[in-house]
Amino acid sequence: MSLPKMIAMKSVHGTIAVPSVGFGTFAAGDTSWCYSATLTALKAGYRHLDCAWNYGVDEAVGAAIRDSQIPRNEIFVTSKFWPQFGAPENVEKCLNLCLANMGLDYLDLFLTHWPVTFRAGDNITVARTFEHATAVERGEAVDANGRVIIDWVHCCESISAAQGKTGSYKATWRELQRLVGTGKVRAVGVSNFNIEQLQEVLAVGGDVPVSCNQIEAHPWFPNTELITFMKERGILPTVYCPFARPMTSTATGTPPVLLNDPDVKRLAEKNTMGVGQLLQSWAVQRETVPLGKSQTPARIQANLDVRKLPNSDFEALNRMDRGKQGRVVDLGPEWGVRLY
Repeated sequence: MSLPKMIAMKSVHGTIAVPSVGFGTFAAGDTSWCYSATLTALKAGYRHLDCAWNYGVDEAVGAAIRDSQIPRNEIFVTSKFWPQFGAPENVEKCLNLCLANMGLDYLDLFLTHWPVTFRAGDNITVARTFEHATAVERGEAVDANGRVIIDWVHCCESISAAQGKTGSYKATWRELQRLVGTGKVRAVGVSNFNIEQLQEVLAVGGDVPVSCNQIEAHPWFPNTELITFMKERGILPTVYCPFARPMTSTATGTPPVLLNDPDVKRLAEKNTMGVGQLLQSWAVQRETVPLGKSQTPARIQANLDVRKLPNSDFEALNRMDRGKQGRVVDLGPEWGVRLY
């Protein structure tokens, strides 16, 4: 049975139809794969690209969009600003960089990447990111040890309070709302916000809604409580790491990998699916938008072909929840903040 090809997202202008499967463009290190993979994805039928300034692939994504010859208004493009752009006066600077680098006139969705803000460096207006880029090139202020300096004033209240500081994300959120009126972006939202942090920005009110919260979610860490909260308030859940990542090494020295999980492989075989295709289908079936990534043409195609799973198989994936131990992304320790 089929699953929906589009899902509705709230915006100041009503609702926007978002393709229910997105193509992720993040990869650590070498980014040379991005142009060909993105072009392959667009030719395979993807019409939703998930990007971010921090990925360092804006030029490649923009070139793939142009070379696909698909009309711009048929492709839903998301981008996100990294924490050094989190102070209100810097948010639009990142938006301008993303648009210029991709060669686009507007984004469909612009998100904050994390509920934390770094202090910006002097060259924030011309910041660049690429493999081995320095903090100066990335527009980040750092301390004597080369560690990013947290701007506690513009972090979410809960993050600052955990360190005995005072902060708020409301001014940054108001700036995001303002950007919708510039014509440079159709809708705005957040990423990696928990319930308390969502409540902080929801309290701002106004005509421009919190359209989306992009979060980690997969069978090992389904994030069900947060997703339920979002759905109740009309916030679209888009989900990264739908295939998870290798977890930290176990006593055997071999980190577990969701794609190699025997139960997941068994369910995929039972449904005549690839493993990625199964996990993307599970995500869409629970009314979230997965943002899977692959560099392999056959897998790129298969991961778009989502199908409704039998209820017993859908529930079997639901039962794989490992709670907090299932989370595979947490940059808090690196930055010296408590994100979760």
